[in-house]
Amino acid sequence: MQPVYIQRIASIHPQGNHSQGNNPKVNDSPDVSANRPFLQACEPDYKDIIANATLRRRMSRIVKMGVACGLECMGELSPEKIGGIITATGLGCLVDTEKFLNNLLDNEERMLNPTPFIQSTFNTIGAQIALIHQIHAYNMTYVHRGLSFESALLDAMMKIEEGSENILVGAMDEMTETSYIIQQRLGLLKGIEAGEGAQFFLLSREAGEHPLAEIRGLETFTGQHTTEEISSRIIRFLQRNGLECQDIQWLVTGKNKKQSLQGDYHEQITNSIYEELETNLFPESIHLSFKDECGEYPTASSYAVWKAVKTSINCTTPTNILIYNHNHSINHSLILIRKSV
Repeated sequence: MQPVYIQRIASIHPQGNHSQGNNPKVNDSPDVSANRPFLQACEPDYKDIIANATLRRRMSRIVKMGVACGLECMGELSPEKIGGIITATGLGCLVDTEKFLNNLLDNEERMLNPTPFIQSTFNTIGAQIALIHQIHAYNMTYVHRGLSFESALLDAMMKIEEGSENILVGAMDEMTETSYIIQQRLGLLKGIEAGEGAQFFLLSREAGEHPLAEIRGLETFTGQHTTEEISSRIIRFLQRNGLECQDIQWLVTGKNKKQSLQGDYHEQITNSIYEELETNLFPESIHLSFKDECGEYPTASSYAVWKAVKTSINCTTPTNILIYNHNHSINHSLILIRKSV
């Protein structure tokens, strides 16, 4: 497959530990870290990124997060050089969806404000980025639950394989108090800390002078699997990419290190898959986790890629990085990244 290089990265995520240079400037207002039962993203001062005040006021929170992150990732690259904008989200614009549905009930389905509906559609963020920069190129949004980001990333890799020079790919999801309550009642957050965030990546066909990293491979699979079955899939995935387990220097997993004191049963099962892989398949690798920083959400694997690339910037030796994540033990993904010197 045609090599795919990561040229720029940007992220808006919880904890406020944004990188310098390729990430929006964090707004340190005191209400950023409100007391909520989930990890809330630390947002930048959007005035510095989205100049149009009228447009900015009409945007909901997740739309501003996604658009600002995408614009920062583009940097000074000419819009004519963008061959496509591909976005991903698991649940979409929840605030606008809730607002529209509440208005639907309150107004008895009459005289509805169309703005919440327009901004509740999944492709709003990709469309807004294209409109701001007048990018008349391929524009696609993937909503594939826990594999949304992987689907978008695969599409971007295929577009580059077909000849596109630069593709902007990103993922975003938000958490609201209503959504948190619903997921909690459904038992989806047992032993899991929920979160949110937005990440964007500028991918290119050519390495250029200083690529941040190279995406070497991607694979997804679904369903309940034993650790042995997952291990076999990982081994075959690495072999198809010319590697063995001992060739992986870093293993990045979705293990949540912020475990409860009682050790919830579901939490133990969820983390046991990751821990067995660390112990049995990759005992010599450096083990990293990411959901203890960003929380659990459908496109959290995009934060894993951001963290892996960001952390590897100062590597002095070639490094193979394997990211394994599963969303509720059903949607599984493997992403192979190589950092060259």
